[in-house]
Amino acid sequence: MSIFRSVLVASMAVASILSTGCSTDIDVIAPKRDVTIIYGLLEADQTRQFIRINKAFVGEDSAAALARQNGINEYSDAELNAFVHEMEVDGITKTERTWPLTKTTIYNKEDGSFNSDSNVIYYFDATLDVTKLYQLECVVNVEGEDERKVTALTDILGAPASSGIGIEAVRLDEPRLSGNAGSTNGGSDRNKQEVLWVNGVDYAKSFEVEWSDVTGGHLYTSYCRLYYRDFNLTTGVATLDSVTLSIGSRNFEDEAGAKKIFPGISTQDFYSTIARRVDDLDTTVVRNMQRIVSDTVQFFVEVANKELTTYIEVNQPISGVVQDRPEYTNVNGGIGIWASRLVASTRTNSVHTSGRILDNKTMEELLYSNLVNSNDYTKSKSFTRPGRCAILATGPKCQ
Repeated sequence: MSIFRSVLVASMAVASILSTGCSTDIDVIAPKRDVTIIYGLLEADQTRQFIRINKAFVGEDSAAALARQNGINEYSDAELNAFVHEMEVDGITKTERTWPLTKTTIYNKEDGSFNSDSNVIYYFDATLDVTKLYQLECVVNVEGEDERKVTALTDILGAPASSGIGIEAVRLDEPRLSGNAGSTNGGSDRNKQEVLWVNGVDYAKSFEVEWSDVTGGHLYTSYCRLYYRDFNLTTGVATLDSVTLSIGSRNFEDEAGAKKIFPGISTQDFYSTIARRVDDLDTTVVRNMQRIVSDTVQFFVEVANKELTTYIEVNQPISGVVQDRPEYTNVNGGIGIWASRLVASTRTNSVHTSGRILDNKTMEELLYSNLVNSNDYTKSKSFTRPGRCAILATGPKCQ
């Protein structure tokens, strides 16, 4: 074929295409396909278990705008039936206990990317057996798609209590509770020297936190919380507030049965964190305010089972050069996480009457910043502790 004829054929082909017309519109929205999203963490020491069951959404607006629409990620009653089944340890055999999930609406969700006016969640009431497994089963029937099942299976953290009722309590073994068993803050057998963050004129170097083992626990995250009240002397109104201090997070997967120890904690970080997170208060200017700080600290531990540990570790922020993130879900036919956790703390009643007691020097540094010469982290916070700490003729003193 000659070059002329080749050009002629090509020209005719182009003319033919143009004569049939072409569109420059591109459909950037993929066909809608229902995807079920599960978020459920079962806790053996709770009798009501809450579960989030949502669906993915698509539309022409931005994801941020769509997320603000009420109900866009929620199933209707006709689209979803959900149950929790108690299973034997083989993960196949069901026991005689099954709970249908109850749908409810919450109105106190914190503001965020998604609509917070009202949100649908599901729950069931049960006393969980830590020797069993629990399966979530969702029957999803969305218009235009085949009915399908979404399932997930998890074990439950904890060991049966020796009393036969509930589960074994999680203990804080360090800092140690002084006095007799069952003592409460203010009891005559407590020596007020349980938490030492300052040693003489420097920050304590050997502070550590130690928790008892939780059967099935992998990831342990510990922190403590210091409470204080801003008291308006004119109106008599007291506002309770707190500051949370990080202790650490560790995977103890290979240390089952052993105590969970967080060693070498920087106590200087505690003071610097309080300095950053608590507003200054100048009582020479704001004369009608008094800030009263608790002399006890509440210690917490949050324990995750293997499935939740993997989910958390996979979703940690990426800091390396490679930005690809592996996906993890233990939900069959959907995405998300169905797992178990346990949260324990040292304070089980009033925030002012239990926990671990700060020793005298720790309190002096917290209120007056008079012991460690290099920093005045908390002096501008105007903390007081009536009845224990005062400025005497010889100087500030806590006892």
